[in-house]
Amino acid sequence: MEIDSNFLFFSNTTDRLVLNIMGMVISLYSLHIELSKERDPNYRALCDFNERMSCSKVLTSPYSVGFGVMHVFFGKNHILNSRNCNLGLVFYIINILTCLLLPSSVSASFQFYGSVISMVGCVYLAFILFFVLKDFCLVCITIYAINGALLYISHASWSQHHTKLD
Repeated sequence: MEIDSNFLFFSNTTDRLVLNIMGMVISLYSLHIELSKERDPNYRALCDFNERMSCSKVLTSPYSVGFGVMHVFFGKNHILNSRNCNLGLVFYIINILTCLLLPSSVSASFQFYGSVISMVGCVYLAFILFFVLKDFCLVCITIYAINGALLYISHASWSQHHTKLD
């Protein structure tokens, strides 16, 4: 049995599970902010520090649903035109299930390619965050960091399994 040395804290699989659970928690908090702000426009989230550092401002912008563009391609009622945090929840839940239910080589490949796609979305949303909305969203930055760490460790696991196949 080989020792898995491609991890951040515990083991590659455990790190992927922990990061996905963290992503779920942050996505749920994001959903809480969005729903609270819809119910009460005066709601102030814990991450609303000032006009330029406001999570609720970002999370209630047009870009927080379907990345602000899915409605153009698929229509307003399409599942991909959901809240970004809901899409994130689905992503993290699927990742957790793949870690727990699939062989590690399949799970590693699935999560690596999923993480690449998620990072494309993160780069796009970071551009929107900083250059269009001109804001700093702590929740958003945390999700970007989690997804970056997931990409790093899923690549390490994918590489390890991919090398074994060669």
